[in-house]
Amino acid sequence: MVNPTPANPDPLIALLKHYDHVEPSARVKTVCDAISKRHNGHVLGFVYYGSSLRDMNNADKMLDFYVLIDSYRKTHKNPLRAALNAMIPPAVYYHEMTHQDGVLTTCKYSLISIKAFENRATSKALLSTVWGRFSQPCVMLFPKDDTVNDRIMQARAKAVRHIASETIPLLEGPVDTATFWARGFRESYRTELRPESSDGRSREIVARYQERYDAIMAELFGAADESLYALPPVSAGAKRRCKTRWAFRRMLGKPMTAIRLINNAATFDGGLDYVLRKLKNHSGVTIEPTSFQRKHPVICAPVLGWKLWRKGAFR
Repeated sequence: MVNPTPANPDPLIALLKHYDHVEPSARVKTVCDAISKRHNGHVLGFVYYGSSLRDMNNADKMLDFYVLIDSYRKTHKNPLRAALNAMIPPAVYYHEMTHQDGVLTTCKYSLISIKAFENRATSKALLSTVWGRFSQPCVMLFPKDDTVNDRIMQARAKAVRHIASETIPLLEGPVDTATFWARGFRESYRTELRPESSDGRSREIVARYQERYDAIMAELFGAADESLYALPPVSAGAKRRCKTRWAFRRMLGKPMTAIRLINNAATFDGGLDYVLRKLKNHSGVTIEPTSFQRKHPVICAPVLGWKLWRKGAFR
């Protein structure tokens, strides 16, 4: 493997740029432009991910972006919202628009500062919300300048290396590409509230992008021997510590996901009902909020979260 230098850039970043490059569709460009205008020039760029990235021409697919911003305080008109975004990033917003051809596009996007994105893409973040998600295929769109683009690509490369380092102790090598990445993604998914099978979803992603993950495996671990890659040795103590970290992530991750959902319920009309439907789809559990709770979801979040917890929504 090659060590990165200014004259010899990180080969992993080059791989990500090669395999994750996608030309955005007209509707994606239009929505990104509308979001930039909505936040008054504080948007530094978009990281496009999710199922709509894999099926961009399907108008029924909701677009998913992480929107990188320069400042929470300047971006949010509401100081409380800015403080909550800083404490519990990201803040999720909903946007929809009808295009000239009459097609409706819906979009869910998460506001996060570029600094927070960089920190959470590495070992500085215990939970895998960012480094688990953005070690998967995604696309950097409309960066403000080359510096922003370089910072995000470096963060994505760190995310890939970090989830790999948190997967190695869980396996005995040599392993094939599908086994390795499916295990890492499955562990990450198990820390979240998800309606689909963690194992099935993780294997589906690897199979769809097999060539990409083969190339990353070769970069991280060297050439394969009959499609199997040798993993570096890991001590018994390191294996125990890694398993403990994943267990703690599972214990903490689902409640944190729910807290973010309820916190984000204030960002659009009907937001709390949307969040409760999402929780019901994931866990089968729901509650009926009062009119006051619907009007003030942020200040009622602790009470709502406690009721959902008591009913088993986060287990």
